[in-house]
Amino acid sequence: MKKKIYPYLIIITVFNLIGCGTEDVDVTPPTMVVNSYTPQPVEDEICGSLEPTVFNLTGGDQLSFNVEFNDNDALSQFKVDIHNNFDCHGHGGGSAPSIPPPAVNNLTTDWSVLEIENLFGISQSVERVFTVPENVTAGNYHYHIQVIDESGNDNPAANFFALKILNPLDGIEPVIEVEEPAVRNFSAKKGETIRFKGRVTDDRSLSDGGNGVLYLSYTDLSSGNTFSTDQAFVFDENVDDTFEFDFEYTIPQTLVDGRYNFSLGANDGVRNVAEFEFFEVEISN
Repeated sequence: MKKKIYPYLIIITVFNLIGCGTEDVDVTPPTMVVNSYTPQPVEDEICGSLEPTVFNLTGGDQLSFNVEFNDNDALSQFKVDIHNNFDCHGHGGGSAPSIPPPAVNNLTTDWSVLEIENLFGISQSVERVFTVPENVTAGNYHYHIQVIDESGNDNPAANFFALKILNPLDGIEPVIEVEEPAVRNFSAKKGETIRFKGRVTDDRSLSDGGNGVLYLSYTDLSSGNTFSTDQAFVFDENVDDTFEFDFEYTIPQTLVDGRYNFSLGANDGVRNVAEFEFFEVEISN
C-alpha cells in the first residue's frame, strides 16, 4: 500500500506548488498626492547643489502639509522624519567636526521629528503641523515623508525634501579673514608645516549658541574625498565677536603625491556657516 501512496503524494505536492506560484504578489508602491504645503517650497542651494524643493523657515515658524496617500491594495503606515543635514550626508560635502558643546549660555536646539502612524484602506488624507524650535540650530535639514502598504512596498526617494532653517536671533554668517598663507596656490613637501593666521569676525558673539568653531580640512582633488584634521578651535564663552587664530599644520607623510584643497571653515554660535577659504596645494615627497 505504501508504494501506491507515494506517487499520489508527489502529484498533490506538485499541484500545490503550481497553485502557490499563480498567486498575485503586490509589488506596486503606494503614492502620495500633495494637496498643500506651508510654506511653499522653492528652488535653492543645498550643500553646493541646486535642489528643486526646499522649504525656508525661521525658528518659531510652522511647517505643515496636507497630503493624500493611495494604494492599489491596502495602506499600512506613514512616517515623517526631520533631522539635521549639517554634514551634507547624501551630498558628498564636508562639514565641521563633531564637538561637545562648550559651556556657554543660550544653547541652540537641533530640530528633530520622528512620527510613525497607521493608515487604513486604499486612500487616506493626512494633515500635520510642526513648529520649528524658537532657538533652533541654523542650517540644512532633511525632511522625509514615507508611506508603505500592507505588502511592505514603499517609494523612499519620492517624498524627500530639504529644509533651510535660520535662527531668529542671528541670520548673518561669520567672516574668515586670512593673512597667511599669503597666496592661494603653492607647493609643499610631506612633513612640511603650513601656517594659518587670521581672524573670524561676526556681528555678535561667536560663542552665543554653542556651535561656534574654526576648523581645517582638506580634499584630495584626484578622488574628491574630504578629510578632517585635528585643527579645530571651539568658540567658548571667552570668545566675543572676533577670534584671532595662528596655528601650523604638518602635512602627513601618508598623503599620496598630488593636488589638495585645504579649506578653513567656521560656524558662529547658532551655526551660521562662513564662506570657506580655500588653498590649492601641490604635495610631493
